[in-house]
Amino acid sequence: MDLRAMRLQMLKRALFPPEVCMGKGSVERLACLEPATVLVVTGGSGRRSGALEKVTAQLKDATAREVLELEGGEPRAETIAAARDTVAAFAPQWIVAVGGGAVLDAAKFLWAQLEHPDLVLSGKAVPIGPLRGKARLVAIPTTAGSGSEASQAAVLAGDDGTKIPYVSPHWVPDIAILDPVLTVSLPRETTVATGFDALTHAVESAVSSFGNPFLRVLAASSVGLVLRHLPVAAENPQDLVARSGMLEAAFLAGLCQSMTSTGAAHALSHAASKLHSAPHGAATGFFLLPTMRWNRKKNAAVYDELAAGCGFADGAALEAALLDLVARVGLPQRFEELIGRVPDAKERQTLAETAAKDVCLRTNACRLGIPELTQLLAEIS
Repeated sequence: MDLRAMRLQMLKRALFPPEVCMGKGSVERLACLEPATVLVVTGGSGRRSGALEKVTAQLKDATAREVLELEGGEPRAETIAAARDTVAAFAPQWIVAVGGGAVLDAAKFLWAQLEHPDLVLSGKAVPIGPLRGKARLVAIPTTAGSGSEASQAAVLAGDDGTKIPYVSPHWVPDIAILDPVLTVSLPRETTVATGFDALTHAVESAVSSFGNPFLRVLAASSVGLVLRHLPVAAENPQDLVARSGMLEAAFLAGLCQSMTSTGAAHALSHAASKLHSAPHGAATGFFLLPTMRWNRKKNAAVYDELAAGCGFADGAALEAALLDLVARVGLPQRFEELIGRVPDAKERQTLAETAAKDVCLRTNACRLGIPELTQLLAEIS
């Protein structure tokens, strides 16, 4: 047992990428990398959107360059294992991840296996040891949602669909590039869903039982950016100011959830994804307001503090602003819109039982068990 690592985990501390490049054209930072072997990790959407082409165009001076295109969806142990030998044989000095949160997380796992060939990824999170003995990481998000480009976390999908979070301070990228041009091709639905994922990261982290005043300042900034820019980004996808604002919001929210954890909305979202294949971003947004209403009855003060940082009178006013945002951008508000039907009592009970096992529930703003989750779900139409 590494006592030093345990002691570090117990401390409240903030870990930031050493370098963050923001704004239109920031992808040009790649052209300034020293000559090296570069592995670009992406998904199918990165190629289709043109983001991959923009990234590789900046890597003309690389000593050697290889593109690894992964299957869609969240990374699984078998997906990472299948690419391990290819990555090891190429021996990159830089790994450049360009894509949504799943791609950035997959790049982290590939990086860890490059550095530690004996690492076994399975249904249970294991410690991720020191990295950067062989390679460094550049994270370039093409969605404004997960915040993986700022985070010391990565999520692996288990065989049964369970989300398994791996947390390591070594996973904070060396360089994060937030170029809005790489996000303009996102469909409206994806823009809204990923935006609410970022919003939920910020809100739940701020009111987490492990929250702190420093974190809440970042969270309030993130919430304010989402409220200001998400409606514009949804309606005018070419608006680079709005796209930049959303990337900054997701980055700040990623820092927040990386410092603590989230809460009941994420636990229920993970359960709905596992049991009903609900899309993660839309599901977190769907559960944000019901869980916020429940939590405020038990612990209103933390929401009032967050609301003050966002310029609202209290938590009730913040909740009203978020409800207005949901209506403006058209996020699903009924189960039928989220999973295609209204779950019966037994299905809601199973959803509550599954969410109760999720690690995110441990840091919810108030204690929630299966009875409370069941009652909360009964109140959602």
